[in-house]
Amino acid sequence: MMQVSFRNLPGMSKLFLDYLYDWNRVQEFYSSPYDLNSLISFSRKRMSEPLAHREQLCRTLAEQQRSWGGRTESVEKLARGAVAVVAGQQPGLFTGPTYTIMKAVTAIRLARAIDDAGVPAVPLFWIAAEDHDHEEISSTFVLDRESALHRFRVDLSNEIASPVGFLQFKGDVNSVVTDCLSSLPQSEFHADLRSALESSYQSGRSPVDAFARLMTKLFGDFGLILANPIDPELKSIARPILNEVAKRNSEVRTSVLRRSRMIADCGYHEQVKVDENFTGLFALRDKSREALRPDDLSMDLTFSPNVLVRPLVQDTIFPTAALIAGPAEIAYLAQASVVYETMGRMATPVFPRISATILETRVGRSLRKYDMKFEDVFHGKDFLKRRAVEQVQGIDIFAKVKQRVVENLELLRDPLRVVDPTLTGALDTARQKMMHQVDALETKFVNAEARRNDVMEKQLDLIVNSVFPEKKLQERVLNVTTFLARYGTGFLRHLEEAVSLDSTQHQIIEI
Repeated sequence: MMQVSFRNLPGMSKLFLDYLYDWNRVQEFYSSPYDLNSLISFSRKRMSEPLAHREQLCRTLAEQQRSWGGRTESVEKLARGAVAVVAGQQPGLFTGPTYTIMKAVTAIRLARAIDDAGVPAVPLFWIAAEDHDHEEISSTFVLDRESALHRFRVDLSNEIASPVGFLQFKGDVNSVVTDCLSSLPQSEFHADLRSALESSYQSGRSPVDAFARLMTKLFGDFGLILANPIDPELKSIARPILNEVAKRNSEVRTSVLRRSRMIADCGYHEQVKVDENFTGLFALRDKSREALRPDDLSMDLTFSPNVLVRPLVQDTIFPTAALIAGPAEIAYLAQASVVYETMGRMATPVFPRISATILETRVGRSLRKYDMKFEDVFHGKDFLKRRAVEQVQGIDIFAKVKQRVVENLELLRDPLRVVDPTLTGALDTARQKMMHQVDALETKFVNAEARRNDVMEKQLDLIVNSVFPEKKLQERVLNVTTFLARYGTGFLRHLEEAVSLDSTQHQIIEI
């Protein structure tokens, strides 16, 4: 398995990179290191803490698993005193980008590692049912049978800021499922994928329910527990801590503002913007979710946590041993940890989500054919064209021409200087214009050669669409159905076995 440093990937924040590679610079913002020994030690302490509502929690979780067609063995293990490794994400269409899948896989692998060390542990996935950004979960991307990038979208629009757990799919979801399946390559796995999607995504069903049903089908055999926090029983468990945050909101706000300034003073980007109106709380009214300012707080309200308070709520509901987080989440958890401190609780260790690119054999073959490195893809298709053309058609003649032009023009410098020194500036301008023209001609040559070579053009499109779609990492764009249609659910078992728990590198998983 090939690994690539996050330093060589686009779009990585300085705080995230320091979290991985320079812990001393960021340790004041987090409770403990994320190495396995530290996590095991924390897990033992967590397991010894009583959880008064454990019976109510596990009864509710068992009912949720059964409602989605899942098993309850992991819930029963949790009821016997196990700790939980918690991941979470919004309920994206068909599970959304593959980083959602990687979060689940990370939780499964880390829970097993803690369990193997003698601390009973289960993986748990928190579905962000109280978020109200329906635009973020209404579409997804797949690679179709021609390996072109194809976007599918459903209509989740609503007049009020309603939590996604209260939304319902409209009739268009059925045709979107059909269109997505029709775009994917036919294979022996197609029937199973059709059954999974059609039985999960149906008109009148909530995005949370559909997501949970599909995730249950994909990860039911891995022992993953799914949790819908908008469930009345889980809301009742969360109510005391949310009320406490509301009562002590002035302290919480002061601490968060101070922490945010500290983060900025250290030269890091403030992931969540906060100001004097910060409360960290929303109000749930009927099926709407409304942001609260300090003057709006009242104990008569039903509260919902924002992104900085939600980790504390999660870890109050569950006996959390570790929280799985991606790069952006690790950045905002530097702010969120101070909420724990203000409430007199120790923040949960944060384990970086496994980050990976699935490299299909056909894509790897094309990279090798043109002698390209994985990182070359981040430079864009024009760069890849040049590299590919270099392998099949020598273009060094352009470099030779430019060198000769420069050498011949330099023969004019001394005579021009003797006649009029200002003419040397005109010489430099002429050289720049000529180099620009030769560069433009070289670009046209590369593009023409790529167009003339249909196979090359298709292979370059395959590489870009698969590895760096929309100029983003694959895991941030492509949906898992891209791979399920081609390799079946066995792909998930291969992925779970192939990845390493070393989350300090981006992993390239060949399949």
